Amino acid sequence: MVKFWKRESGGVPSETTRAAPATPSDSETLATLEQAALDQLASVLRTWGQYAFDLDEIKAATLAEQLERWSRHVLMAAPPDASKDQDESVVAANTSARRDWAGLRDFVTRIRRSEQSYVNRQILGTRQVMGEFVQTLGLVLAEDQEEQTKVTQVINQLRSTIENNAPIEVLSREAMNAIELISSIARERSKRNQGLLEDLNGKLQSLRGELDAAQRENDLDGLTRLYNRKAFDRQLERVFELCKLSGQSACLLMIDADHFKRVNDEYGHPAGDTVLKRLANCCTKGFPRKSDFVARYGGEEFAAILQDTSLKSALPLAQRLLDTIRIMRIEHEGLELDITVSIGIAELGTLASAEHWLKMADGALYAAKKGGRDRIVTAPEMR
Repeated sequence: MVKFWKRESGGVPSETTRAAPATPSDSETLATLEQAALDQLASVLRTWGQYAFDLDEIKAATLAEQLERWSRHVLMAAPPDASKDQDESVVAANTSARRDWAGLRDFVTRIRRSEQSYVNRQILGTRQVMGEFVQTLGLVLAEDQEEQTKVTQVINQLRSTIENNAPIEVLSREAMNAIELISSIARERSKRNQGLLEDLNGKLQSLRGELDAAQRENDLDGLTRLYNRKAFDRQLERVFELCKLSGQSACLLMIDADHFKRVNDEYGHPAGDTVLKRLANCCTKGFPRKSDFVARYGGEEFAAILQDTSLKSALPLAQRLLDTIRIMRIEHEGLELDITVSIGIAELGTLASAEHWLKMADGALYAAKKGGRDRIVTAPEMR
């Protein structure tokens, strides 16, 4: 059987591998298998783009766009740099088009190396703190055999976690276990070693602060410094369950920049980044309460979860944000840019799930976009 990647590269099967002439049924089976393989590969690329994150040299939105182009290249042999709006019939008519497997391999290799470098660097600081913590533990080894055994076990577990490059959540958990054990032993020995106890507590508090800061950093979007999508998903479930139990009202706002692609196309991605930062700042100032939760949902879309807020109360806040952004002028490299947003609002009400709540708010946002943009649409109008 001649594999589809061999056939597209122009290779011809050798005499030793050439089988008897394929029957129509064999040809149909081979074509089906080849198309299934291409479909799966394109699906993998699109899933990668869906969960892309910002790297040093490329933003998540840009990476997702490039992966989408490669997926269309895999499916239709469209040029990797072709736009999504290119006429697919033209691509389909080009029967001589071939897929650039070498180019795809080089692209995937480059991005994966960048992701590995970025993630390793992010946890490097935390790993260094862990190393210092292990050294500090050596100063407070228990005086009796039982305590010494417990401390040795927790040191070995923590050191193994560090050396195995465990995720930050695992590092945090193991470090907190060690902190609790050593704190317990230290409290019992406080009268005998008061000076050492004070020094140890200072180091433990410093480590706890480092771990909390690392967790907060993991929840923030690198560009806008708002909460990221992962933190938003957790908060949405948390607020949904809390409000269902307490009977409090709550509103979810989905906010999307209008014609944002035009900004990137006409002024470049640095200008687009400037616009996103200013929009994030407006959202933060527009919802200043401690209980308000503002996040970058993805790309040019933002979300705000307003606890203890009815639809009647949320509407003036949304209108104020809409008006503020409408008159805002954004300076970038001598240029003055303006932007508008569309807003969809859904009140929690009797919705059955957090997912349904999000779907209603997203539907309202879609209606605002379809209705002409630069406007607010509430979910009840969708029903």
